[in-house]
Amino acid sequence: MPEWPKEKLLKHGPELPMEERIRRYQENIRTIRASGCAVPTSAMVDSLDPAVIELWFADNAFSIDRIRKLTAKLAELPDDTEFPTPFIPVAKGEGKR
Repeated sequence: MPEWPKEKLLKHGPELPMEERIRRYQENIRTIRASGCAVPTSAMVDSLDPAVIELWFADNAFSIDRIRKLTAKLAELPDDTEFPTPFIPVAKGEGKR
């Protein structure tokens, strides 16, 4: 059974120049493939194409920014704020104040 190459993966964070981030990301994809593991596409883009990788970085940064903004807005709400649950259907007109 393939073993995840955790110790061999390179950091590719936003503190690095984009060219270096892409190079490290490509190396990580190669390392994962060489280990016999599948690239986890729920967390990474399975590509060596620099344009695809750069777009993935940009999309990821946008998502992180949206989550941070939403979290900040939620933190400003009063403690007794109620939210509808997606698991219990709300009847029309119900829950409006």
